[in-house]
Amino acid sequence: MFFCCFADSPTLIVAPLPYVADLTQSDQYGCVHWQPEEPPFGGNDETLEEQRKQMLQLHSYEGMTGADREEVCKLMEVTYYHQRQDINAVSHSSLSSLKSSWPYLFCLKVFSTHFQLLTDITLLTGIMEGFQAKGKRILKFFEEKPTNNEVCAIVLKSGQESSLVSCILLLLMAHFKEKFESLFLEADVAATAADIQRTAALPDSPRLIIQGDKMNLEKWMQSVEGKLVLRSSQGTFFEDCCFICHLLYLQPGVSGGSSIYYGIHSKVTKRV
Repeated sequence: MFFCCFADSPTLIVAPLPYVADLTQSDQYGCVHWQPEEPPFGGNDETLEEQRKQMLQLHSYEGMTGADREEVCKLMEVTYYHQRQDINAVSHSSLSSLKSSWPYLFCLKVFSTHFQLLTDITLLTGIMEGFQAKGKRILKFFEEKPTNNEVCAIVLKSGQESSLVSCILLLLMAHFKEKFESLFLEADVAATAADIQRTAALPDSPRLIIQGDKMNLEKWMQSVEGKLVLRSSQGTFFEDCCFICHLLYLQPGVSGGSSIYYGIHSKVTKRV
């Protein structure tokens, strides 16, 4: 795991993070509100649990469309303390058990709010701004100073048509010698969801499944706990990266995905 950032000088700063085992809970992945010390003002465990059940009941009637309700967004923000209790209590358990208790945590609109409360970073706009502001500088740095053969190979393959997001992720993972398979899997561009589910060895931890050229993305899927995530419409590759990032935050200690977040993190410890 690692983070990278830029100081005021043009020098790229990248540094490996300690292994998760060496971090305290409040330090993991740069979280600033890992577990609030007490419920929100006027709330207690009983009222927060009742609010959770209200959302479960709404979900049983409306499904994920209930996330569009303003009251759900407010309830999810109010119950953040309770959500973190459940997440931290089952940090190495299945996402399915968490989804059964907090289904709206798995909706883009709602999990963006949770992520912002957890990290003080706006998930989609914050990370996209980070990639836009620093992505080309990161690419230029590695073009001028490739740090290993794999980085050099990725630089040589990149071009005008390459996806900046995937290119930067691949470069950072290569630089820090993180395995490609810790975040991505590859599949034939013509493979259907049924083909992939039947033939691919999908791991329990979240993955992005790239179909075709990983430098010039056209098709991809997501898998969680060994099953494909099927949706009525596909988000952008960036949105799906953020979704995987969010799921990894819900499973602290699971490898992969740190490059999505640490591209915009501001801590500095070592120059390369």
